Parts: sequence; structure tokens; C-alpha cells
Amino acid sequence: MADVPREEELRPVPRERAILESFFTQLGMFSFDRAKDYVEKEKDNSKSAGAIWAALLAALAHLAAAEKAYHNMTFLGQKLGGQSFFSRKDSIRTIYTSLYNELKKVVTMGRHTQPCSAPYLEDLLSHLAEQLCHFTHARMEMADLYEKMHLLGTQKNINSDELVTTLEEVLQKYSSRFHHPILGRVEGGFQTEVDVVTQLLRCQAQLSEWHFLPALLSLHGASSKLTAWGQLFQRQKETRKHLFGGQSQKAVQPPHLYVWLQRLQAALLAKFSFYFHEALSRQTAPADMRALTARTVPDYHGKICSFIRKHDANNVSLVFDNRGSESFQGHGYHHPHSYREAPKGVEQFPAVVSLPSGERPLTHWPNVIMMMGDRASELNTLDKVVHFYDDKVQSTYYLTRPEPHFTLVVIFDGRKSEKDSNITAFLQEISGSLRNSKPFSTLKPGSKG
Repeated sequence: MADVPREEELRPVPRERAILESFFTQLGMFSFDRAKDYVEKEKDNSKSAGAIWAALLAALAHLAAAEKAYHNMTFLGQKLGGQSFFSRKDSIRTIYTSLYNELKKVVTMGRHTQPCSAPYLEDLLSHLAEQLCHFTHARMEMADLYEKMHLLGTQKNINSDELVTTLEEVLQKYSSRFHHPILGRVEGGFQTEVDVVTQLLRCQAQLSEWHFLPALLSLHGASSKLTAWGQLFQRQKETRKHLFGGQSQKAVQPPHLYVWLQRLQAALLAKFSFYFHEALSRQTAPADMRALTARTVPDYHGKICSFIRKHDANNVSLVFDNRGSESFQGHGYHHPHSYREAPKGVEQFPAVVSLPSGERPLTHWPNVIMMMGDRASELNTLDKVVHFYDDKVQSTYYLTRPEPHFTLVVIFDGRKSEKDSNITAFLQEISGSLRNSKPFSTLKPGSKG
């Protein structure tokens, strides 16, 4: 009989632990409503349970609601002074601050509770609540970062390096703060999310420096983690009951944050395929390369080829200005210990892409370089299309700059009007897309990129 009290003492713990593990598993699979309903039902069924258990279940229901708002990005984009008393950003901060206060009470309850039949359970609940307090702070910092990224959607040039530094600091600060095995899904989801965003933004910065291998590794790393993350909800089915009886199942829809990360990855893949078209083309047949680039959104190569045919352009080139770049070695991958003499003269301005022939137009290149220097102040505004007619070679040039080191050039035989809207609209469309700031404006649900 001496063992009976001990069995009674240990018996409740596995049940509560199983409930917690089930809740966090559902939360990790983006089943926010199901997770919320689950703990609310359990709270109703456990009215005779201890106060600390009831308090934690109430906090977990609020955590599920907060996570739903966070992953659907509904807190973005509402201006202060609008119809709502709070901005959406303040609203998500209010939700997580309130949740933090609830969890802090659970921690306090665990520390000051009277000795009871299940001290291990109360220690566990208090410990989990304490780690979830750190999680709420991590979420608030990430919400602030997404708000900042959303505002960048209106800017011409985005400093991705600054965002990467902030993300690395967030990850370092919180990576070991909610490590309990029961919180494994929460920790894994947070780590994956921050890793994916970091790698995509790092890829953006590497593309802007025309760094092939680093950009490739960042893009591949982000794509692999996105695919693995997506499998969590792709296997799920959602049962819906119909008004007049019967039911049907459909795949669970991914939250807006995941969809946005997929779109950003697709935009960077399209840009990567264009910036390194020459290096990639060496690895496959021309027809296969066209088929592969046609699947990117947008298909820069296809758009430019179509423009050349439609408007009878002599050449469209993307020029890279490598002056001041000590590591520049040319197209594609180069062994880190290989030596190449620093380029001089016109070689400091290689063609990233030159269509339709694939070779830069040598007779026009001095003119292009001269205009890049003479009209630098206009080009550096990143939205100006510069026009120039050279009577000696009977050719018209249009230039614009998508980002600091790159200049997009269109060359026509004969004289063309400076105000030709078809040409300027084409250059602004391609340049704006290569700048890759529009995806940031689509962080807000319902926004058009």
C-alpha cells in the first residue's frame, strides 16, 4: 500500500504532458484553430484541476490565436490615426505582451505554490511558461522586423545586409531560450523561419554584388528548408461539414508568411537565373535553358528576347561595374585560391547578359561606358531612363540603373525618340523588377506586387 500515494503522485503528469505535446504539435503544423479549440476544450474538462494547469491552458489558447495573427501577417500596414484605435503592429505587440503577462503569472504560481501531490507537474508547467515568455519576446522582435521590411517595399534600394545582421542577432539571442523537448516544434519552426528569411535576404545582397557561389548556396539552403517546412501542412487534410449533411476534405492552406517566403524565393531564383545566365547556359543545351528560364517568374531572358524582336533593337545588355571590387573574377564560379589579374579599362565593365547574340557589342561599348560615367548622377537615382543619340555611329542608347553596380542598356540602330514610351516603360519594368523591392510590399495580405 505504501506505493499507492506514489502512483497517484505520478499518474497525472503523463496525461498533462501528452496534452501539451499534442497542442504544440498542432501549433507547429499551422493548425492554429484546432490547437486553440483543443486546449479550450481541455480547460473546460479540467475545471477540478489545479489553478496553475488552468492558467497555462488559458494562456496556450491565447498563444494559438497570437500565432495565427502572426503567421497570417494581419498586423502589417495599418497607419496610425486610422479607423482602428491601435495600429496593427501595436495590436500584435499588445497580444504578445498580454500573453507574456499571463505566462509570467504561471511562472509565479509555480514558484509560490504550496506543496501538493504533483510538484513535478507544477515545476514543469512553470518551466515551460518561463521559456514561452522568451518566445513571446522573440515573436515581437520578428514582428517589428517584418513591419520594417514591409515599409521597404516603397524604397528604390534595399540594404539587405542590415536586415541579415538584425536576423542573426535575433537568432543568437533566442536560439537556446525555449529548448524544452515539449517546445521542440515551436523552437524548430522559429529556427526554420529565421533561417529561411536570413538566407533569402543574404542571397539578395550577394546577387547585388554578382557573387555566384554564395548566392547559389543561400538560395539552395532557403529552398530546401522551405520545402521541408511546407511538408508539415501539405500532408494534413481539413474536414469540412456541409450544411445539408456529408463532409469533404481539403488540403490545409499555408499561412500568408509561408506563401510570401515562397514568392520571395521565386523572385530571387528568377533574378539569379538572369544574372548568371551565361554560367548556367554552359551546363545545358540552349533549348533546355530556354525551357528552364521560361518557368521563372518573371522570365527576364524571355521578356528581353521578345522586346528585341518586337521593337527591332540592336542589343540589350546588363552591365556590371566592378570598379573597387577586389574579388571580381568574371562569370560564374572561380576557385577561391585561383589568381586573376585585376581587370582594367573596358574590362571593368563586363556584360552580365548581352542579347540577342550573347556577345557584347564591342563597337558600342566605349559609348556605353562613357555615358555611365557622364550621366552617373542621373543613373544613380535608380528610376531615371537616360537617352543619348550618337551621330557618328547612327545609334540611339537608353540606359537605366536597377541597382548600384548594374546598368541596363538598350541600343537601337538609327535615331529613336527620347520620349518613346514603349522603350522607357520596358526599361522601368525590368529595372524595377530586378531591384526586387516589390515583394516586400506584398508582406501585407492582399497587397499587389
